Formats: sequence, C-alpha cells, structure tokens
Amino acid sequence: MAKFSIEQKIQAVERYINGHESMNEIAKDIGVTRRVISDWVRLYQENGREAFLKSYTNYSAEFKMNV
Repeated sequence: MAKFSIEQKIQAVERYINGHESMNEIAKDIGVTRRVISDWVRLYQENGREAFLKSYTNYSAEFKMNV
C-alpha cells in the first residue's frame, strides 16, 4: 500500500463526505481498500483534520543522553 500525505487523506475523506462518491469508488481510484477509507472517515469525524497530523517529539541530544 502506498503512503499518503495528510492532504491526500483529507481529500479522499472530503470526497466521501460531500456525497458525490462512494467509499468503494474512492478506494478503487486511489488504490486502497474500502476499509482504509472507512478508517480515515471515522478518524476525521471523531477528530477533524488533526486526526492526520503526525505528532513528532524532538528531544535534544543532551536530554537523550540523560535518559
């Protein structure tokens, strides 16, 4: 399965939410299973755009060495 950017995921979800396409149509178009689209839609409905944002934590080298 290909890795999708945040914007690609949001676009796929919005295509479904706008009601113009089914999950099956979107999934076939972008090359994933219907389940993937379903999961993205659920995440989006529960958390909005923030659901797709990655939360990376950057620690300084000093902190890492102390740990």
